Amino acid sequence: MSDESRPVGEIVVHDERGYGYIPKIVRKELALQGAGKIPFYLDANCVLLVRADATKDEILSGLDVLKNDIALRWRQKKE
Repeated sequence: MSDESRPVGEIVVHDERGYGYIPKIVRKELALQGAGKIPFYLDANCVLLVRADATKDEILSGLDVLKNDIALRWRQKKE
């Protein structure tokens, strides 16, 4: 992540094995192995965890994918 980004804080994974309150699939997607820190952003409705080296464009692209996925799942529930 660039110095220009401003995460609200960091979730610290203390255990060298990567154990914590973060699901394995999330740690895998964030490429976090062992102990480390995960930057996050939040608003009233959601929390966004990002890889420490993610660029602004990668984050925005990921948000587009999530937005479309949520819309599709919501649509499928109604049908």
